Amino acid sequence: MGPPMAPPPYGVPPQAASSMPGPPPMAMGMPNQIPAGPALAAFYAGQRFVVNKDRFIIGRGKQSSDLTIKDPNVSRQHAMVEFLNGQYYMVDMGSTNGVEYNGQRIARKAIVEGDLFRICDHEVRFSYR
Repeated sequence: MGPPMAPPPYGVPPQAASSMPGPPPMAMGMPNQIPAGPALAAFYAGQRFVVNKDRFIIGRGKQSSDLTIKDPNVSRQHAMVEFLNGQYYMVDMGSTNGVEYNGQRIARKAIVEGDLFRICDHEVRFSYR
């Protein structure tokens, strides 16, 4: 009876120890989500728009866009910021007038700190700060 009793006490401390670190990994898991999904903000016309979804639409349509640009040359759903595999991308949604980065029309580009995109005559800048 004595030997069988000995292993359970050995078993209990590891469980207690694993349950003790349990909350800290959870707490650590929370900060880990920040690098996985860094906070991205779009700056347009002096306003800051927080990109808070996986598909953030930029366009002319008030109902269909998260960032609305009032310009007849801008398509209703002109571009989107897409969050994919831990990275944000600027994606042209088949717009008539396109999306430009450094004077070049792009279909898709990973967004890095300070990127400036032109949508017709409008500039949208991105920051992770």
